[in-house]
Amino acid sequence: MSTVADLVFAFDAALDRPVPVPEGAPPAIAATIARAAADSLDQAVAEARRAGAAALVLCGRVLDPQRASPAQAADLRRIIDSLAAAGCRTVLVADETPACHEFARMLGEPQGLCFVTPLVPVTLDIRGVAVDIVSAHGDTAASLPAARTGPSPLQRRIVVGWDAGARHAGRWSADAAAADATEPVNSAAQFLGWAGASPTWSLPGTLWIWGSRQPQMLPPGVHHLPALQPRSAHEAAVGACCTLTLLDRHDAATAAPHADWRGSWREVPTQRVGWRTLQVESQAGGDEELATAIWSALEGSSAGQQAALELVRCAVACGTSVARRVRVAEIAAETLSRVRQLYDPATFRAWCSEVVADPGESLAPLGHARSGGRPGTTTSFSSALADIVATLEEAPEPTISADVARQAGWLALELIEST
Repeated sequence: MSTVADLVFAFDAALDRPVPVPEGAPPAIAATIARAAADSLDQAVAEARRAGAAALVLCGRVLDPQRASPAQAADLRRIIDSLAAAGCRTVLVADETPACHEFARMLGEPQGLCFVTPLVPVTLDIRGVAVDIVSAHGDTAASLPAARTGPSPLQRRIVVGWDAGARHAGRWSADAAAADATEPVNSAAQFLGWAGASPTWSLPGTLWIWGSRQPQMLPPGVHHLPALQPRSAHEAAVGACCTLTLLDRHDAATAAPHADWRGSWREVPTQRVGWRTLQVESQAGGDEELATAIWSALEGSSAGQQAALELVRCAVACGTSVARRVRVAEIAAETLSRVRQLYDPATFRAWCSEVVADPGESLAPLGHARSGGRPGTTTSFSSALADIVATLEEAPEPTISADVARQAGWLALELIEST
């Protein structure tokens, strides 16, 4: 059941950048994935309607005028118009004024749309409470003079910033990465620096919001806003919009300022596609035996509740057997084909997207079993490599993560074993 909220926040809808569809996905799966970005925004819009929100605040990527199709622009215009008809404005937090003009022209300048830039905040009158929405994104934000006084009892100030760095980390397509080269990359540290320098930082009338595709270690008073829809298994944050309640109200006559309005921040799941890894014990035999084990594990595992569709990566535990890891790689394609033949989209929400030997298994047992090497074997090399990986894992300031070190170690052993 939806609760009453005055504002709904949505980060990185990225409507013109659909989630990549895995190779071999059937039409029903491909359609769900292709629509995930748009459907997740629809979930946020539906929440704004259910909650009776006065505004839907969009930040991050929404729809690039240089990439958008006419159908995508028409769909977004329809959303803005429908919200306006319900008394809910759409607020777009942008980098600069020229981008706002281009965006408005693309949509035909709908009446229910307004913009916020670092130099031009906006003030909304929400049921008698003046709400200033301020952008702290882009190079301009660093030079803004800080407000000298805090909001009045019937005034609220909401400062919004977001992280473009997760997109630059290689999670977008090559053409998008090239287009991103000139975009300012803000960091949480920069945002917190601006927040800490503001005299209104700790005042009860100010709230700070940081949008990011990765969970953040943020101090009290700064709220994390996840993306509406993750784009890959590399994103740990669950897709969601967030709601904020400014007023306590049982009906219009008894509305009053919320005593703990900053504490009313609430996440509402919106993602349509999720990812998870399923651990499967290695089976003796070939692709048929492994496919049976994987299907049994899929049937026996409880599906997550956060998405309409889950893409499952099956990680096969092989212990310290490099030969078995190589064998899993050899039969992965046939195994995947057998598993997918059993899939019924009408009754099953999990789609097996990949079968791999578990890249996260520890190499430590190999390092501790120094038995020397027989001619033609890799025992001595395995022990030395395992020790190197262990050193990287235990380093106080590692140059690479423990996961990457283990993956690289296993890959080296598998390459030697297969030659």
